[in-house]
Formats: sequence, C-alpha cells, structure tokens
Amino acid sequence: MSTQQTRSLLIILSLGLLYFITFIPVNLMGARDVNMLALFEVDEYAQYPHVLRMLQSGETTYQTLRNFFIYLHYFYGYPFYFFSALALMPLRSNFGPGWENQTQQIVLILRQLINVLPMLSAVGLLVYLQTRLRSWWRSAGLFVFLLACPAVVVNNLWWHPDSLVFFFIVLTFFFLDRDDLRFGKHFWLAAAACGLAIGTKHLGVFFVLAVPAYLVSGIIAKRLTLKKAVRNGALFILVMLLSIVISNPLLLLPQERAAIISTQVAQFRQTSVGILTANTSSFFEKGSYPEDFRIHYGEWFFVLLSFLALGIGIARSESRRLNVLILAWIIPLALVLLNVGTRRTHYFLPLILPLYSSLVHFFPETITIPKRNAWVALRSRTIRLLRWLMIIPAIPMLFQFALFITTDVTIYSRHLWRELTSPSLAFYQSLQDVLKPMPQPPRVVYRDWRIYYPGQPGQQVEMNWDMATYPYIRDLKPDLILLEHENLALFSKPEVIEKAANPGNMRLIHEFYRDAALDTVEGYRTVYQNSFASALISEALFNQYFKNP
Repeated sequence: MSTQQTRSLLIILSLGLLYFITFIPVNLMGARDVNMLALFEVDEYAQYPHVLRMLQSGETTYQTLRNFFIYLHYFYGYPFYFFSALALMPLRSNFGPGWENQTQQIVLILRQLINVLPMLSAVGLLVYLQTRLRSWWRSAGLFVFLLACPAVVVNNLWWHPDSLVFFFIVLTFFFLDRDDLRFGKHFWLAAAACGLAIGTKHLGVFFVLAVPAYLVSGIIAKRLTLKKAVRNGALFILVMLLSIVISNPLLLLPQERAAIISTQVAQFRQTSVGILTANTSSFFEKGSYPEDFRIHYGEWFFVLLSFLALGIGIARSESRRLNVLILAWIIPLALVLLNVGTRRTHYFLPLILPLYSSLVHFFPETITIPKRNAWVALRSRTIRLLRWLMIIPAIPMLFQFALFITTDVTIYSRHLWRELTSPSLAFYQSLQDVLKPMPQPPRVVYRDWRIYYPGQPGQQVEMNWDMATYPYIRDLKPDLILLEHENLALFSKPEVIEKAANPGNMRLIHEFYRDAALDTVEGYRTVYQNSFASALISEALFNQYFKNP
C-alpha cells in the first residue's frame, strides 16, 4: 500500500470512528424496556425475544446448544441471529444472571454492531473499489457522501439485517474484483459471500446477471473457454449453495427446514402482494417520483446523474469491469423492487449505494500539465477547461449533499427526542390517570402494535400480529382493549376488504374495528381516547368504576 493509500485509509478510519460514535446517543433512545421497542420499531420487538432465547443456558449442554441454533424466527436467515447473539456474549458475561434485563444496553449493542458497523464496512469497501484510495479527497468525499444518504442514517437507527446483508453483497463485489479474472480462490470466496447474502435475506440471488457477466468477461479476455466458463459457473453455484447451508444449518433438519420454507414462502407472498392490504401499483406509479424516495435518496435528476456517472465508469477501461458488474446487479434488483407490493425505502439501499459510488468518476484523480511538449499551450488550455467542467457535476452533488445533511439532522433530532414526543407514551401516561378509580389494574389487556403498555406483575398483556377480531377478543376476554386511531381509520372502512391481501381475514378485522370506531363493541365501552388511540374497558368494569352516578 502506497503512502497516499495509507493516508486515505487512515482518514476513512477516523471518519468512520467518529460516525460510529455519533450514533451511540441516539441508539440508546427508544429502548428503556422491551415494550418500548414495539411503538418505535415493531420489527425489533418481533426479533428481540429470539436473540435473548438463543443465549439462555439450558439444563443440559444439549439444551443450551439447541437454544443457540433453533432460533425460531425464520423470517431472516441464521447469520443475522448468529452475529447478533455473538455481539451480546460479552455483555452477558459481564452482567451475569439477569443480563437480559439490560434492555437499553442490549439494543444499543445490536444497533451499533449489527447495523452501523457493517454499513461502515460496506461503504468503506465500496469506496476502495471505486477509488483504490489513491486520492484522499476523492475517497473521503465519497465515503462521507454515501454515509450522509438519509436512507443510511435511518437504517443505522434500528436493529435489522439490511446492513449485514449489504456488507455480504459488497463483499461479493470485492472478491470478484480481487479475483481479476483469475478464477481462483477469490472467485470461490465471492461465491461464499453471495451465499451468505442469500442465506441472510435472499438478496444474493440478484447476482443472477452479474456473475454470468463476469464469466463472459473472462471469455472475452481469453482467460476462459466457453466450456470452462460453464464449469466455473456451475461450481460457483455449488459453493454458493454450500455457503447457504453451512450458514443456515437448520436446513439439514427436516422439521426445521419445513418451518423455514413455510415462513419464507409466507414472507415472499407478503412482500409481493402486501401484508394486510394488497398493493398492486408499482413504486413509481404513472411516472411519479415518490416523496419518501426523494427524501431518503435524493432528487430525480440526481439519480439520473448517477447513472451518467456509472456510464463514465463503464467507459473507462480501468473501472469498466466493476461498473459493468454494478449495472448487472442493479437491473434485476430494480425490476423486482419497483413492482413488489410492500414498499419500504430501505429495500433500495443495496441498489442505490453502489450506483452512487460511481459518482466519483466525475472527478479524475489528477489533471496535470505536461512539462515538455510542443502542444503545451493547447493542452494547458484543455486541462483548465476540464477542471472547469468538473464544476458542472459538483454543483448538483453539493446541492444534494446539503439536502442530505438537512434531512439527516432532522431524522437524528427526531429520534434523539422521540421518547419525549411519542404520542404512544403520552397516551399511556394519560390512561394511568383515567384508570385510577380501579383499585387493581386490568387483569388482561389487549393492545395494538404500537401502543405502549408495559404491564405489571400479574397482568397479561397481549398483541396480535394479525390484528384484533371478534373471535380473538371473545377467546382472550380482555378487561381493557387499546386501539390505535390509525388502525381504526383504516380498518373501519368497508373498502378495506376489497384492498385486502386476504379478504376473508380482513372481513373479520373490519367488523371489529368498525364497531370500535362507533363505540359499539359488544361488551365494551370507551373509557378514554385522544388523537392517538382509544381505550375500551369491559362493560362490567365500566359500570362498576366509571359510570356516572
């Protein structure tokens, strides 16, 4: 590594450390207890008990190992939970018995080490691939720009597999680049990294064009014959499949394999169609540019500018292969993401960040004037012109960067103070005052997803991922029902049945929430409501403690 590359690396490492530390205060927020996770990040709430159970000691060594491997939450692959559990082991050793009560510290570690750190590593590798660290200002500038993308900032504020799977994706690019058409160990390491990306969250399958493009490059460069290219392609798939199985060992157990496949099929259906309500429109419906995409990834003209930069990267011989691979990666991923029913902006991270990394091609490493040449004057004028031309892409990039930073500050501030501004926490505090006439707290409580109700010893607090229905409520027999107004507004409308992913289930949901909106739920009366939620209490308790004399 040259002196210039070492300098660039040290600058990036310093910036990365500062970036990592910046997220510690905000990632402590919204995690004072387990129930608080539900109102801020419901996915974290769903995942959290499973990683804790993995680290529980059983009565026997077998039971302890079973807890660690049978993680049960098969919506994501085992690598996500394996690295999450690994990150928590030092904390468990430090606190000893009762370590699982340190919710705030646990969540901080998970958010920092499973989201912030892999994202920093992935972006750092992207910067290396595009700049080779030969210019400190190009490398540092690209590093800061990619990390400033608001979608990256938002993704750093929760515990989720997206950063980890993105790291495996970039690692696949890195190993293909290191292989340099030699089709040696780095080619097989790329296959293993691709398998990890598939085994964590499916995304490795979108190398379906990139790997064949790489093999074709080998044929064009006369490094491979067609026969060897087919053989290497087959071996790449084999190594990739082995990586998937090794990183997801439960696939070897018939019962767990069936559960994993069933869960993944259900998740694929939900992502394609929608979770509760169906969405048949494309992301960019009728040529519109979605506001949430603009906020998190930038203006439409900036995305087009990035594709132009990608084209420049492809046109340059020294960067052609990498940028062809990026384009081959983008095409199938974009076709899927633009047409799925579940529209989440963080899905676009592995598409947009590699695309934006190509922006560096607008800025060459150096533009020098030759010292001895008959055409010195002409070349001098030409080089000066080229330097001025660099200003053209720099202006929209600086403009977009300023918008990114403004949005980042807003996002960071909102999350830093979200406990103080949460309508769900305010609803809970007000509800406690309303329920003071009761000598004992409600014995059984039902709550919607994002309603904060931590409960007390002896209380049963339930939440239903499939939403409340009359059959469910009659079976549970809650004393208190807590419903979000957002759900009341959505599910009480008759047209929600026509838009449902499953009209049969939605009909039951609609029936209950319609009556709740009208305060006609059988056996219950509204005891308190504000702009965020409503509290329905059983008629017996209402008549005993809240009915006016």
